[in-house]
Amino acid sequence: MSEGTLLRRSLPVALFFALLSAIALSPLIFHLSTQVLGIDYFHFNWNFWWLRHALQSGQDPYYTQWVLVPFEHNLAFHSLTPAWFPVYLILEPLAGSVATVNLIMGLAVALTGFTTWYFLRRQGSGAVLALIGGVALAISPYMRSHIVDTHLNLITLFWMPVGLLLWDAVVGSQRRQPRGLRAVLWALLTGATLWVTWQTDLVVLIWVAVLLGPYALLTLFETRDGRERLRLVLLGGLAIIVTLVLAWFLGPLQPLLAFDSDSLTPVNYTMIRWFALPPQIWKLTPELVEPQGMGVLLVALTVLALFVPSKDRRRWFWLAVAIPPLLLALGPDITILGVRIPLPFRILHWIQGGHVRTPVRYIAPATFALIVFLARTYAPWVRRLRPASLRPALAGALLLAFLLDYRALAPLPTRPAPPPYDFYAMMREEDADYVVLDIPPGPQTGLQAIGAHPEAVLYALTHEKRTVSGLLSRIPDLQVLYYEISPVFGWLTGQRPLDASRVNTDLARMTQGEWGEGEVTAPLGYVVVHQDWLETGQAEEIFALFNAHAAFCYLGTERAAALYRAATHPKGCTPTLAPEAGPGVYRVDVGAPDDAGAIGHGWYWREDFGGVTSRWAGGQTETLIYANVPPGAGYELAIRAMPFHEARTVRVTVGDVVDGTPTGTRLDTFDAQPGDWGVYSVTIPADLVERVGGRLVIALSADEMRSAAEVGLSADERPLTLAYDWFEFRAQPGAEENGA
Repeated sequence: MSEGTLLRRSLPVALFFALLSAIALSPLIFHLSTQVLGIDYFHFNWNFWWLRHALQSGQDPYYTQWVLVPFEHNLAFHSLTPAWFPVYLILEPLAGSVATVNLIMGLAVALTGFTTWYFLRRQGSGAVLALIGGVALAISPYMRSHIVDTHLNLITLFWMPVGLLLWDAVVGSQRRQPRGLRAVLWALLTGATLWVTWQTDLVVLIWVAVLLGPYALLTLFETRDGRERLRLVLLGGLAIIVTLVLAWFLGPLQPLLAFDSDSLTPVNYTMIRWFALPPQIWKLTPELVEPQGMGVLLVALTVLALFVPSKDRRRWFWLAVAIPPLLLALGPDITILGVRIPLPFRILHWIQGGHVRTPVRYIAPATFALIVFLARTYAPWVRRLRPASLRPALAGALLLAFLLDYRALAPLPTRPAPPPYDFYAMMREEDADYVVLDIPPGPQTGLQAIGAHPEAVLYALTHEKRTVSGLLSRIPDLQVLYYEISPVFGWLTGQRPLDASRVNTDLARMTQGEWGEGEVTAPLGYVVVHQDWLETGQAEEIFALFNAHAAFCYLGTERAAALYRAATHPKGCTPTLAPEAGPGVYRVDVGAPDDAGAIGHGWYWREDFGGVTSRWAGGQTETLIYANVPPGAGYELAIRAMPFHEARTVRVTVGDVVDGTPTGTRLDTFDAQPGDWGVYSVTIPADLVERVGGRLVIALSADEMRSAAEVGLSADERPLTLAYDWFEFRAQPGAEENGA
């Protein structure tokens, strides 16, 4: 088929693959802006934001201090994927970042199908097999697996047929015009395309090399003229030089050579086996870390093709090309009859310094080569099919068979994108350089899952500040160790218990820009506590520490996120008054969504008490409540409470400052009776409120605590004192100035 005819038929085929991509992305295609897929969507969103931010601010995009603070990171080993960045620049202003990343996945499916179809047609395959070949690669288990995880770097299978097509153009131009410039231009374009492929991911460049290297050798072998063969070698060399020159001056070659690979622990074979293709290559394996197989249909057609007679000797070339990557995909070894047999992946693992861990990814070039082998094997038989009207029926049957075998019609497991928060937009308007700490922090890598919820980095697209949470493919081992042993990050990521004294000291230093290690000197500006991301009971410990810390002030709660600002922030740390319930009346509603700033130690999580959301106190000798009220008056403190199981006597003390020394002033006691809620009152004198500037710390000490298990009510072993519903501070201008 002539090039012109092929191009004219391209539009309906492109539309077909666009429709296929929409089906493959269902139901995500209907919720592009509000739903996401998998575990890595957030870091590709951040990647593109960082690329734009770095270029606009004159920074080197391959080095960043804006994620996984406090270190500067070389991104040479990170899946930065700048090849998609131009697409992002076009679509993001129109659709938003989340929708753009989702659309890129659909574009990858369509491009993979279309370019594979185009290559197969150029190889002489008929319309039916070329179309089905494109489908077989575009919705393959490999593609679906990485779409589910939003791996924008690993769904770019279209670079394989593109690289081969460009080499065809080099060879064709050279043969038509041996002394013309067209072949040189195609070689330059091939080199530039290989560089862009590298900018997608190094493993994708290896895929192309696995196919293009043997394919180029085949064309040299088929070229009988020695001079023409030499010119092709020179043109191939020119393409490689262009690739290396672009990689040197525009990345990623210099950062790659500068990366200290000795700072990384090599990946052991035990881990690699989790990322290897099982010997039952036809079996889909959703239980593995990167679930994929080749499917029954592709394997069955390949086995059958071995016995199908054909005069096309070139088909065996593609079968031979498929074998090396297929062997690599099987990992470092296979076990047969109890004997572990080493495989070629061990050589690749050694060449790359022991830092490659995912052999199964080499299934991509193996699948492509097998598809070409099948298309060339079955093409003569499909052409002989009579009547010709049966060919569309065959195409439909094969399409349906691949869809079913690949389970491609199953809905993708979407989930809501993290909700937006207004306070992140507020941060964006602030002209200050600082760090945002989202709790729980998730400074994660491709190998170590430190903490939880690295997707908090998605909020950096809104606030445009430095952040601790995020994911980078590789960071030095000592940096991982920092997060694990740091008193602050070790506690917040669950690596170690709370050491309050050391955590308080380190947090104060962080607000001054002192992180203990790393290159970042920007101070900690805000802390955001995502209560819906924390385990039961975690939030209370965190609130108790930050509410007691002099270097932070509570600003408020938006939905499930509580916001604290550092006292060193340019806006300072003005205390937030307790919510006003009426003229001169300030109420702390314990158990309400916004009670975070009032919680000290001695509290349990929110619970429903017959329609009243409150908290139990207990577990410690005292329970603290924080409240900011206007000074200049005394207050009647009304407390709505209910004791657990039996009557309790509660001593009420308030934090005081006498001659500059913090102390406590006892106010009064009250006796709470069991059975129902009661309201109890004590008086806070005006001079005490004035001395502490209206910043009240109320300590409640009950005479005893018991657990439900202890009294035979349930298996709950928490020591309980009283449940508290609210604390109401009622201004009393004429109150006495003597404490009880």
